[in-house]
Amino acid sequence: MEATEVKNLKSIQILDDCQRSLDLLEKVPDGDKQLFRIYWTFCLVALRRVRDALEKYDIVAFPEMREPYERRKAELRKLQDSYHKDTPFKECPMDYLIYHRLIHGERNIAVHEVNQTYSDSWTFLEPDGAFDLGDTYLPMGDIDLWGDWDCRDWIQQGIDWWNKELSIFVGKTE
Repeated sequence: MEATEVKNLKSIQILDDCQRSLDLLEKVPDGDKQLFRIYWTFCLVALRRVRDALEKYDIVAFPEMREPYERRKAELRKLQDSYHKDTPFKECPMDYLIYHRLIHGERNIAVHEVNQTYSDSWTFLEPDGAFDLGDTYLPMGDIDLWGDWDCRDWIQQGIDWWNKELSIFVGKTE
């Protein structure tokens, strides 16, 4: 696939929208719950839309992407069967955390359950003392399921994960 074709893939465009939204999310002033919630929800929806774009547009336009995509989709389905949704963070592989917990699970929570929380003060104990995040909207507060990463770091992980996955489906660019 040529580089110009890759750039025009719908999935790539949506992933770029997600990166831009994450950049805006990083700049939300402390305490602005609504703006944080808007960008957070959009990031989750955009991460999920990448798969829709792949299946509905990109694979239709470029059938050579279908076989590697279907193979990977089957691998991810098997991974879902291997872990329970309450399995501690440290016991789960990153593919499971990103694809099943973040892209699908957190998106479903944000969109369907509208179950997001806000904490006026989040403090984490670090080796060199306590680290206070201040007034920060953190919808992924369960440390057993997510570790102590900030939710914005998880969105970046999701973007990076999709970039890696898309490079596999696209194959070598000319």
